[in-house]
Amino acid sequence: MKKSNKKIVKGNFLPGLYKSLDYIRGYVASNVIFDMLQSGVFQLLEEGRSVKYICKKKKFDPYLLETVFEYLVIEDILKKRKKSNGSVYYVLTNYGKNIEKYKGWFNMLIGGYAPIFSNVGNMLEKGVDSVSRIGKWVGTGSCQISYYDSIPLMKDLIKKVNSNARLFVDFGCGNALYLCAFCEKMKNVKAIGIEPDKGSYGEGLKLIKKRGLGDQIKLVNCDALKYKIVENPDFVMFGFVLHEIYAQIGEKGLIKFISKLGKKFKDSYLLIVEVDYDIDNHKIMKSPMGLGYYNLYYMLHPFTNQKLLSQKKWDEIFSKARFKIVEKKVVDPKVDPSGLEIGYVLKYVE
Repeated sequence: MKKSNKKIVKGNFLPGLYKSLDYIRGYVASNVIFDMLQSGVFQLLEEGRSVKYICKKKKFDPYLLETVFEYLVIEDILKKRKKSNGSVYYVLTNYGKNIEKYKGWFNMLIGGYAPIFSNVGNMLEKGVDSVSRIGKWVGTGSCQISYYDSIPLMKDLIKKVNSNARLFVDFGCGNALYLCAFCEKMKNVKAIGIEPDKGSYGEGLKLIKKRGLGDQIKLVNCDALKYKIVENPDFVMFGFVLHEIYAQIGEKGLIKFISKLGKKFKDSYLLIVEVDYDIDNHKIMKSPMGLGYYNLYYMLHPFTNQKLLSQKKWDEIFSKARFKIVEKKVVDPKVDPSGLEIGYVLKYVE
């Protein structure tokens, strides 16, 4: 490729301009990547498909798709190549080849919460009920992220406390990826998932059917506060759910809710994953994980009528509800070095 004789002049005549453009760049890139992930374009490129093939299969405009591909070349997601006859084709970079691993973060934060982030100003004026997140993408993305962090954390806690568990009840199961992950490894296990969002519930039914786990997993489209457990579960699971219940019914209501479960199922354990609200810890919040994930995560929750609590506060609530902490562990630091995502196993005590 011919080198340009143009020189890049160093300097910035408007202080803060480059930082501002970085924000805009990230906004555009994240939306483009999300759309390419949903359309399956990256998978088709991984298969070695041409622009012409992709456009025919997806009914895309060739000129517009090539324009997007040129953009993704500069973003180091694609590489541009030339054949011996001079025609151009595109391949994935190393990052591009692995981008499917990160689709959970795009699905949750871009697919699920984009309506919130793009309406912050309106919501400040009109309130949290004026705009809604997209539950399907929040549930799907959250479960996909959990494949790397909270699912291994929960599996480790279950193994430590009761490796012979046979029945799980999961409140707020999302697209049921948690339960599928458990039931695929433990063939004798049965599970019940309660999911209030119809979109996530529908995705869960599809996933269970796709993985052939219909005999092991039952899904219920119901609010957590309305569902009555009639079975005797080994574990009652709350993956990033208690903070939502806390926002709905307050501290006293939450304590009453989990205490009731403890009294009814004295031989069961509560298996909980929550995020420590530690916004003033700038060492963590200024880290790549803090800036790229937790700062957004902390902000979006009040805008969706949810309430994050500190680790100290969760410990206090569990104690007031008469639960002892049997096990407590953070996510593997290789996955998330922040230490903010915490798993609990609780046992009710009289």
